[in-house]
Amino acid sequence: MKKYILILIGTIGLSSCTPEAKTDTVNENNLASKVAYADKINNTVVYSSNDYKMIAFALKSDQVMKPHSAPVDAPLLMLEGSAKITIGDAEHILKSGDIITLPKNILHGVYPITDCKFLLIK
Repeated sequence: MKKYILILIGTIGLSSCTPEAKTDTVNENNLASKVAYADKINNTVVYSSNDYKMIAFALKSDQVMKPHSAPVDAPLLMLEGSAKITIGDAEHILKSGDIITLPKNILHGVYPITDCKFLLIK
């Protein structure tokens, strides 16, 4: 029995040392790469289910997402660049890596400081 356990442990150890296969898809998990800057605000759905959607947005510094509201809370994760986010009368500056939740039924807007990309979950 001891011999079989040692063989099993050795096999697991060797298989975990095997180099990973390289792939041609370098940006598979890079959400910012899923959406490109364009002449108008650009977005793409990166995930969708019956429960929620994940939408990547790209805004150039001169493109504004005017105040609007939504019927659900929506977390916003800044992927690249920076922007001023308004929620009601409050203003928040977000930079890459920052997250904020846009509360349902409250006006919110996005005013890029630099070209920016963000992920919205709703």
